[in-house]
Amino acid sequence: MLKYLSVFCISFTIGYFVHAANTYEYYLRGNTLLTEGKYQKAIKAFDAFILSQKADVNPERLSEAHYLKATAYHAIEAYPEAVSEYNKAITYNDRSTQIYNALGITYSEQKQYLSALDVFKKASQLDQNAAEPYYNIGLVYLKQGEFSKAVAAFKTAVSTNENLTDAYNGLAEAYLKLGLLKDAEKAYANVYRMQPNNISGILGLGKVYTQKGLYDQAIRHIERVITLHPDNTEAHFQLAQILIRLGHKEKAAQTMKYFKILRQTDPLLEKAQKWVKVHPDDVKGYNNIGIVYLTRLRFDKAIEYYQHAIAISPPTHTMTLASTHYNLGLAFHRQKNLILAKDAYKKAISLNQSLAIAHNNLAVCYTDLQRNLDKALTHARTATNLEPDNANYWDTLATIYAKLGLNDKEKQARKKQTAMLEKAMK
Repeated sequence: MLKYLSVFCISFTIGYFVHAANTYEYYLRGNTLLTEGKYQKAIKAFDAFILSQKADVNPERLSEAHYLKATAYHAIEAYPEAVSEYNKAITYNDRSTQIYNALGITYSEQKQYLSALDVFKKASQLDQNAAEPYYNIGLVYLKQGEFSKAVAAFKTAVSTNENLTDAYNGLAEAYLKLGLLKDAEKAYANVYRMQPNNISGILGLGKVYTQKGLYDQAIRHIERVITLHPDNTEAHFQLAQILIRLGHKEKAAQTMKYFKILRQTDPLLEKAQKWVKVHPDDVKGYNNIGIVYLTRLRFDKAIEYYQHAIAISPPTHTMTLASTHYNLGLAFHRQKNLILAKDAYKKAISLNQSLAIAHNNLAVCYTDLQRNLDKALTHARTATNLEPDNANYWDTLATIYAKLGLNDKEKQARKKQTAMLEKAMK
């Protein structure tokens, strides 16, 4: 996916500032917090630095502080505030290509394209050897559908910096929009040559080959994207379209089904990721990202976020911890790592004895591991006692009875399960 070449920053609390040995310490803290992703705290740190300055302060340092504060606002998508801070930075230093470029990106994020173009052009005039403003001008033209102008801007960018892979990607996409497949293929090939694992470059080649009718080559490239980025929404869509054209109906249907899951959860993932940027210490935020990744079948990513949520969760928040440990167990379970799943479910139960679903899933783990069926039976019974109307729990209990050879009890459990299912269908 094409994106603007931007900058990055973060945050702190005012209560912390009383320990600062001097005002410059606020600035350093702001920088540290920015790189840690603690944007709100970074903003407060830069505020403290700016407010502490004397009339004879170094203008360059003040410009940097406003610039970094703007970067933090941009990271949490507070774009109007970012624009204000970038403009303040410019009042102290109106010769910085970097600041104008960042301001232009922020205008672009708000779809204020005319303002963005004006600022990018100013940035390019200040430093004619900087490729980034031309690249960003190309992106604006691309978004506006002015593909020939986009080509010209991207060409300038790559002529200025021949190693700027994003500019080659932009150039290739503009060529593709114009139907210039040979030129698009050449530009994407440059990306592939410089960065063999560049997702945009590989996927772009897949699109070119699709339009050329070279489906085998297209599939190889798109499947390469999926190997590198298993839940890449566009790659699954492109693959489904090719499979439909080739008449592979069953595989196309499976691919399209997963694509729809990705398309539906893309906005949820974006929203959850934005939340943790603004609230980096919120356990529920990381837990929510884990839930989205679990839905997207990215079990590795779900596990990563659940483990982070557990690591930052206060030990007194037992209910939240229990829920997160259960979710972690579910991710391991879906990954078919039954040992780790079992341990996570046991931890969840130790924190919340009434978590019926954890008891049920722990029973399933013991059963699938083909050991400790007595423990499996105990947890399955607990689950049905806690939630007697859950048909799935009666199914688990019946299965365990069958494995233990308790046929009469199995029949009774199956009868309960059937009654629950019939009730649910009424």
